[in-house]
Amino acid sequence: MIQLQHISFKNWNTIGRPNKKPHTQGYNTKGENTQSKVKNITSRKLEDTFGEAATLELSQDYVKEKSAPVKMASASKATTRTLKVGSKGDDVAQLQKNLNSLGYNAGKPDSVFGNGTKDAVISFQKTYGLSPDGAAGKNTLSAISTTLNWKNKNILSKGQVSNDVKNLQNNLISLGFLAGKADGAFGKNTENAVIAFQKKYGLTQDGLVGNDTKKAINKAIENNGSTTPSNPIGNTQEIQKMLDNLKNDTSLGISADKKTAMLKAAERLLNENYEVEFVAGVLGNIQNEGTPGKFESSNYASNPSKEPAYLKYMDDYFDYRKKFSGKSIQDVGLSAAIDLANKAKNSGYEGKFGLGMIQWTGERTDSLLKSYQKYTTSDKPTREECIMAEVNFMVDELKGSYASVYNTWKNGSKTASSAGDIICRKYEIPKDTENEAKGRAQNAKNIYAVLMK
Repeated sequence: MIQLQHISFKNWNTIGRPNKKPHTQGYNTKGENTQSKVKNITSRKLEDTFGEAATLELSQDYVKEKSAPVKMASASKATTRTLKVGSKGDDVAQLQKNLNSLGYNAGKPDSVFGNGTKDAVISFQKTYGLSPDGAAGKNTLSAISTTLNWKNKNILSKGQVSNDVKNLQNNLISLGFLAGKADGAFGKNTENAVIAFQKKYGLTQDGLVGNDTKKAINKAIENNGSTTPSNPIGNTQEIQKMLDNLKNDTSLGISADKKTAMLKAAERLLNENYEVEFVAGVLGNIQNEGTPGKFESSNYASNPSKEPAYLKYMDDYFDYRKKFSGKSIQDVGLSAAIDLANKAKNSGYEGKFGLGMIQWTGERTDSLLKSYQKYTTSDKPTREECIMAEVNFMVDELKGSYASVYNTWKNGSKTASSAGDIICRKYEIPKDTENEAKGRAQNAKNIYAVLMK
């Protein structure tokens, strides 16, 4: 065996980054006949992406076309032969164990190389850019050994299948880097999501998840999925100038009550170090929504055929349209609003009515009312208290359960228009989302221009 001294992961593309052209010219990764030019990489530095220097052991046979044993991780014996369908022995059993450990189902380690083992080998070879011939020769065995070494170092990489990968995927989904559901299989989409995360956080963009990347992901999750923006305002005078610009503007045609709510939202978000473009996107959505503390108006007198069935039920049992529709918490009282929410929940009509400047519905309505209890001092809160309760609730959502909204925007074009669009689709989610998103994107663009005067 020879030891390759300090080879950089980012230059070790054959195994760690399949299907990428190696930095060393003449390095042939296809098939089981590696050229001697591989020797050119033996002196390169190995940077374990995750803080620890590491070395790889490859067989002399892998570097030179000579006969020497290939060491398989955790194997009690080394093998000098190519393993293929029909092969039998302890080395076959070890191969099967290693493949199973990496998530490639080779079946029960029975020491017999059958079609199941062949299929597992092919799957591994395809993942790591090797010739998918189903035979485990020198290159394939060395790649398996190296991959196991990475796994033993707690490094997650493409091709692995495990609960750790599933947890990683859930975190990446929560942070807005990965779409879909976590399946525990580290494929191309997961690798791309990891690279996108690493790029954003200034880490080595190799698609491998070791200590540094894990720490960065955990930190983002601990911060409720929200990262510190790369271009924070951080200047009280600048923030005040923007707020004054919005306060004194007449071009947007916003009512006094709604403008007050938008000003408070802008102030909180800017002081939380969100970018002006994102803040404009939030305000662009508030502009098209409701009034703080106000219940959704449910007047279908002009078009009774469109009246939803649940509304008649709520009228019959809760006198909704008479007591609540179009009215404010200031009018009906916070206790009455909470009572309505509880009764609707128990009857199966939880949060069917919209409430507040975002017209929150469903379980979010119940959570909003808890925010009211937290930030108000009386049963009939003032307008300012309503605004405070709803602004704080909104920001808490954007930092917590809806943190992916901001992260999705950060990984896109990062314009005011895109913020208005994304917030509409992923946070507001109105009935006519497609048309509403266009209008709110334009709102955001106009508001941004006002803020930046």
